[in-house]
Amino acid sequence: MLDKIEELVEDEAGFEVQKRSRRLRVGLPCSPLSLIFEETPSDDVFMALHCSALRIFNGDRTDLHDVCSWLAASFLRWLGITSSALIDIEHPATMIPAELYGRYLIPSQPEGYVLAPSDAGLHLARDMIGYLAMFEHAAHTHTSFWHPKFESALEPTHDYDAARSEADDWAQDLASLLGDRASRDDIYTQRPSAGWFYYRTTDGAIAVVESKQLVDFLELLGTAPDEEIAGINGFLYTGKSFDNFIPRDALKIADRIFRQDGTLAASSCPAAEATVVPLENGVILAKGHRAILLRHDTGVAGFARERSLVLERNRLEQERLFPPSEFTWTDEVDGGRFERLIYDLLECEPGVHEVRAIGSSREGDGGRDLVVSWVTPPMPGEAIRQGLTPARERRIIIQCKARKRSVGRSDLGGGILDTLFIYQAEGYFLATSSQPAVAVIDLLEEVQRRGDYFTGWWGRTEIEQRLRRHPQILKRYADIVRPAP
Repeated sequence: MLDKIEELVEDEAGFEVQKRSRRLRVGLPCSPLSLIFEETPSDDVFMALHCSALRIFNGDRTDLHDVCSWLAASFLRWLGITSSALIDIEHPATMIPAELYGRYLIPSQPEGYVLAPSDAGLHLARDMIGYLAMFEHAAHTHTSFWHPKFESALEPTHDYDAARSEADDWAQDLASLLGDRASRDDIYTQRPSAGWFYYRTTDGAIAVVESKQLVDFLELLGTAPDEEIAGINGFLYTGKSFDNFIPRDALKIADRIFRQDGTLAASSCPAAEATVVPLENGVILAKGHRAILLRHDTGVAGFARERSLVLERNRLEQERLFPPSEFTWTDEVDGGRFERLIYDLLECEPGVHEVRAIGSSREGDGGRDLVVSWVTPPMPGEAIRQGLTPARERRIIIQCKARKRSVGRSDLGGGILDTLFIYQAEGYFLATSSQPAVAVIDLLEEVQRRGDYFTGWWGRTEIEQRLRRHPQILKRYADIVRPAP
């Protein structure tokens, strides 16, 4: 399939291809952004954007990697193409926590990061190359720092070198606003040719850019206020086929950085007060001359937790967030048939290499029903070492639960970590005919934090989304689920 993708690049003026083994890099030679296409063991193709200014700019490039990836992720979300996860690449030499050697943008919603070796996968690759070309044009039009003009084609320009001396006062003022979130190991700089000041905390949780030009560009890409729904602990975003969440705690930090007295946190519609761009593992906010990236669980998991709280609290909000189902499920879903349904859906899932059943659905199976080999993205907060691919195939235990009510922690049987250890698995995935309770979502995230494990789930909503895509599977399970009359 890589050969066919390489042929697509010929239609995009100025784009070049670098080919190495089972990997393609596609992009403009004068841009820090490129598309990565890499074949997986299952012959699917892993796709991601890669941001690296090493070939173009001199000196420390952390600020450039941050800003360029912000703009690309915001543009793709604004187009309705994908909600991306920002995955940092550690510097191989300095190992300074706050320093960015580069960054991956992993497409997460709605299609994901794995392309099937089919016409449909090739169509998505062609579209993504076209969207990258659209972004390059937009960035070149709206910013002065994109596509610098070189005096020599062989040497990067020195006009983009970072200068720190004039940034001291600005950084000290910003650190005072951050309070205990700041530390002496934070990094900051001034880049005069780009017209900005830059600050990043050592844990990478907060980054700030002072630039009117950047804010003006981001304002064009912000989320529309009508995408926002007020929740319990923050705001849900459901527009453009993406599910995102922004906690009020993040808005409180933004208020401090913007020097305003709780305007965003107290607002009923933050997107009307500032530019808001929620991603999978962070949110970009911009106002005045200042743009901010705050790392939070703002993707599907954060959205699902907040949605569950809303569901429990208010039936009216339930009707807005959960429209009537297009499917009818039997009152008592047979566990064996449900497990087989999940088996068939997993076989069609991009990135899944192998699915095997373990024992009977009615046996005491130690908390696992299926085991799969699944190509997964990096976990939130996981950094990628330079030279390593962000795509990783993991052995994942699948537990299937056919339930009327929400699945609670007591329904999961033995400890998840014990199950992972006993079966030498690298991930745990729950599939339920209802939905996971908030306590279960919290537990899965805790397991993820306590080790290098992948965790995830499908509830009824996620299963129905896949049944729409695979009507041939739906027909085989009319005894448990069928289209609503």
